[in-house]
Amino acid sequence: MSNQKISFYDESLNILFTSELASNEEKSILKVNSNEKDIAIIASNDFSFYKFDLPTTSQRNLKKVIPFILSEEILGEVEDYFWIQANQSEIVGIIEHQKIKEIKEKLDPSVNKLIPIQALSSSVENLLVILGDKAFISLQGNWFWFADKKSILNTLALTLKKYAINKLNVWSSDKKLNLPNLDIDTEEKYFSSTKDLLKEFSQILDIKNSMNFFSKEYEQKIEWRSIFLRYKFYGYSTLAFFGIFLLSAIIQFSYLNVSNNLLKNKIIDTFKEKFPAETLESDLISQVNGLINQGQIDYSALNAVSIISDAVSNSENIVLVSISYERSRFIIEVQTNSYDQLQEYVDLVNSMGLNVNLGASRRVNNFIQGEISIDAF
Repeated sequence: MSNQKISFYDESLNILFTSELASNEEKSILKVNSNEKDIAIIASNDFSFYKFDLPTTSQRNLKKVIPFILSEEILGEVEDYFWIQANQSEIVGIIEHQKIKEIKEKLDPSVNKLIPIQALSSSVENLLVILGDKAFISLQGNWFWFADKKSILNTLALTLKKYAINKLNVWSSDKKLNLPNLDIDTEEKYFSSTKDLLKEFSQILDIKNSMNFFSKEYEQKIEWRSIFLRYKFYGYSTLAFFGIFLLSAIIQFSYLNVSNNLLKNKIIDTFKEKFPAETLESDLISQVNGLINQGQIDYSALNAVSIISDAVSNSENIVLVSISYERSRFIIEVQTNSYDQLQEYVDLVNSMGLNVNLGASRRVNNFIQGEISIDAF
């Protein structure tokens, strides 16, 4: 369970009160996101607010219109001020760039929301809060103002009349507070201390819909280093897992690469042994498939078979015993009655266009069996 801090600061950035909201605290009416960092609520008159009659147009056009309108209200150059619009309403809040830079530098980096106390949205509308010699008034959707108590009380009647306020809630730790005569209903609530006042005030806030000045160029950046340090154990574990996986993959790849080279060399040696007359090409698989399909027997070899068959048919007393094919030549064995008949067969095949050589011959019973070599090409 993680806690989110909401701290109230004075103008010197001294902490007035800190409240913690547990992420599982479902009963709290504080509308905050438990994934966000800490929130700083500052009681300072460095923030000013204006209510303009803005034209109905896109936000893109308003970004051009608002600086022009502000330039007619403020002293100095509008470029020296940082401004934001309250939830796309007609309220515009401003602060000098130099002031917000100083605040950001002094606050803890864990703070990612900076909200002026007078601009807080809450469940109580039209609220006047007295904080010692300071005070702020929040007329929801109409006016925000933080100043010294005397200035606010002296102009209170005119302010309420200007915005047609019918009821005002007043919170104070000063039980001797003298309010001016007001022609409206007032509901006064007194606390024993400023701390108790802020404690109860923190319970009615709607942080989500309040004006956060840590936006645009002052938005807190993601601190990757702190995130890494928080989850470094899981990060190191993940890196170790992938390291082991990568090392295992490298070892397997190396082993497969060595095995592949050995197999490749063995295939090449086998190819050279089986096809010594062939030149090894780059696509070994296609070359071997072609040689197997061809079987090294083309039309010339088939023609030689036809000639051998015809010669046997045309020769008397010639019996074909066997025929085999080896390295572009046929080896046949024939059986005749005499050596002369064997020679006649050889002469006949020669006359038919083949190159014939008579090999070894022997007598088998009353016949002569001879071996004949015939080139197929």
